[in-house]
Amino acid sequence: MVEPIRRPRRLSQQIAAQLCQLIREGHYRPGDRLPAERDLAEQLQVSRASLREALRGLEIAGIVESHHGGGTYVRNGFVQGLISPLALVLEASGDLIGDLWEVRLIVEPDVAALAALRATPTDMATLEEVLRQQAEDLDHPVPQRAPNLDRQFHVALAQASGNEVAVQVIQLINRVLQEGRRHYHASPQRHLRAYQMHQEILDAVRARQPDEARDKMLQHLREVESFILGSVVEANTHRTHRTERHARSGSSVRRRRGPDLTE
Repeated sequence: MVEPIRRPRRLSQQIAAQLCQLIREGHYRPGDRLPAERDLAEQLQVSRASLREALRGLEIAGIVESHHGGGTYVRNGFVQGLISPLALVLEASGDLIGDLWEVRLIVEPDVAALAALRATPTDMATLEEVLRQQAEDLDHPVPQRAPNLDRQFHVALAQASGNEVAVQVIQLINRVLQEGRRHYHASPQRHLRAYQMHQEILDAVRARQPDEARDKMLQHLREVESFILGSVVEANTHRTHRTERHARSGSSVRRRRGPDLTE
């Protein structure tokens, strides 16, 4: 369902993230033409200028393509429900974070479900302690403590699943995330939301509800993915704008200097 865009995150980021979500859920399939700009802007309740900026970012990322005089289409190759839009955005740069996110979406929801079935009282105590420290950090932030606690929560959840391979996979994911932390500059609001989602996951594990734990983990990962995706699309768009400005500036200099070279 198309939902009105909410603030305060940069509007073009939100638009890009929601369009990717709509594509992934099958509202728009590979090869489909998106609604006309005016209609889509009205559905999202945003300006056409903001929508145009988001669409340009998605085109640069390779998720949509513009046909001259024929509208904007979902690129063939975006497989409904399977491919992470973040993976597509980062594919061209060879950035491993996109591949990582596909693995997280596949593995971690089921890890949470297993934890709901297998967690021991000791596992629960460990998870609760991590969340206690996260709550403390929200009130009294310490540099780098929030991402460290986030990683601890996911490892503790894997340990609660009783699957040693899952623990090793999550630890590997954490190492790659640390190396790619340029994508993870999060605001206090993002840290708060991560804490809230961790609490909901823990509640489902405590209640022995594997389906709920799986769903909450998937929701958590997709929210974080949406945040990173919007930031990456915006950064790509800004780089393209800078390149175009430099190209125009260089062309202008060449035009101005042309007569001097012939004198």
